[in-house]
Amino acid sequence: MVNSYTDAKGVYRNKLGITDAVQLQRVEYDITSRRSREILEQKVLAHVHGYGLARQQAIHQHLFQDVYEWAGKLRTVPSSKRMAGGMTSVFADPGTVEESWQALEQKTSAFVNAKQLTFEQKRTALVDIFIEANHLHPFPEGNGRSLQVFMKELASEQGVELDYSKTNAQEWNRASALSGVHGPLFEGQYLIANPSDPEPIKKIFAAIASPA
Repeated sequence: MVNSYTDAKGVYRNKLGITDAVQLQRVEYDITSRRSREILEQKVLAHVHGYGLARQQAIHQHLFQDVYEWAGKLRTVPSSKRMAGGMTSVFADPGTVEESWQALEQKTSAFVNAKQLTFEQKRTALVDIFIEANHLHPFPEGNGRSLQVFMKELASEQGVELDYSKTNAQEWNRASALSGVHGPLFEGQYLIANPSDPEPIKKIFAAIASPA
């Protein structure tokens, strides 16, 4: 879909002047992988406190600062993504993102400060937070990568390690989509929503989460 963030071919306008979607994706992933390590290993965002929208924006800005002018800035347009099987995943209206993140931050704060949680309780809380945060999808692009970093940092607060190498992009994206608002489009524009199914993402977190 053409919008203020993309060109006529649907490629995101970028600082690198790349106009081919495949090339942009490859370069983008190389850059954000390095930037992700800076956050997780070098603690370059140690000055950011709490686990609210400000942290998510700081993570996104750091990951994509070399690629997009709008890195770390909230999207201003509706967001949806095609799924396999003709389904479409639809994310929160941009006007609701900030208020919804304020409510979500209460959950992240409660998680960080909770005492004597069992490992199962920690994992359940992480899944719940992930599902809500993923539906909000605050940025035009790069939500998955920034949220993975966010969740890894959050999990570590309660001694939980998330190892994303134990899943793959196809499984992860499908499970993430099924946990949110999704379904077929009637006449290409009206969503016929299916019931949200959190079970696939729960199974993935069961596989990737372990005591640190």
